Amino acid sequence: MNLIEAFDKNLIINKKPDKIIETIISRLYFYGDKVYKVYKYGKFFFGDFGSFDFRKNFYKEDFYWNNIMAPDIYLNLKGTIAINGEHKITELSVAEDFFIEMKKFDDNKNLTNLLLQKQISENDIKKIVSEMIARIEEITGNKKNDPTYNFNQKLIDIHLADLESDANLLHLIPSFISTEKTDEIINFLKNISKDNPYFKNYNSNDFSVLIDNHADNVIFLNERVEFIDVLPPKESWRIGDIRFIVSRIATDMAVLWEKEKADMLYSIYEKNSKPIPPEITAIYEIRSALIQMWCFYSQNKLDIAQKYLKFAEEKISFLKKI
Repeated sequence: MNLIEAFDKNLIINKKPDKIIETIISRLYFYGDKVYKVYKYGKFFFGDFGSFDFRKNFYKEDFYWNNIMAPDIYLNLKGTIAINGEHKITELSVAEDFFIEMKKFDDNKNLTNLLLQKQISENDIKKIVSEMIARIEEITGNKKNDPTYNFNQKLIDIHLADLESDANLLHLIPSFISTEKTDEIINFLKNISKDNPYFKNYNSNDFSVLIDNHADNVIFLNERVEFIDVLPPKESWRIGDIRFIVSRIATDMAVLWEKEKADMLYSIYEKNSKPIPPEITAIYEIRSALIQMWCFYSQNKLDIAQKYLKFAEEKISFLKKI
């Protein structure tokens, strides 16, 4: 019996959950104000959860990143061991499987909903920027001492590989955006990027860890802002230019509400950081919009997905004029 089966049979918490939510890679069990997250055991494009070593390391990284980015939501990493066919809570050092204990939160308080309801203030944006950057800098400082993280890369190589990943993602939804159109956009971005001095000459000492920080993952909780589910699943997606994740949030603000909110975010961020060329911001915004387009299409929110596609097309037109 694996851990998911044990949860399904109420053998871990010893009572029936209020509800269960299934995602592509995990199951979430809700009990009162607590949520327990268990990863499935299948193979995915970024790794095999059936492998103990991968499973253990992914849980460790997932909890570490999320506990820093959302300390009021990600509470504990728990380990279990099977004794006579029953799963018992045990020390992490001897655990055979794992789950994450989380605090339940109000989905209505995520940034996507607040933007759609036009309920984000300048002070809220300041919180997002300051808290996000401070926590990312904490993770970056720790991971620069971790030999499993390679900060000695070239930004142009990371960027071109990311564009290829974006193409592979969009090729999954040809009924919404044709393969030909996807390839046209991605090839255009590659061509204008490959000789751009910003990408070619970027100092690797300035690299940051990158979080998955789209608006659904930004939660306002008790006057604090929390960033959930932030660990990029592929290791190669975890290092790069921090301006990309700033642009991800700015893109959400522009599409889901108005450009002025995105401009406000950039202005607040650039009080403590140098501005970058407008064409780089546009490239990052196009990538952000295409990723979000895929996300909302996958949720069958086609009207919002269309808004992100329109935004990307407008930014492409801007780039073609400069």
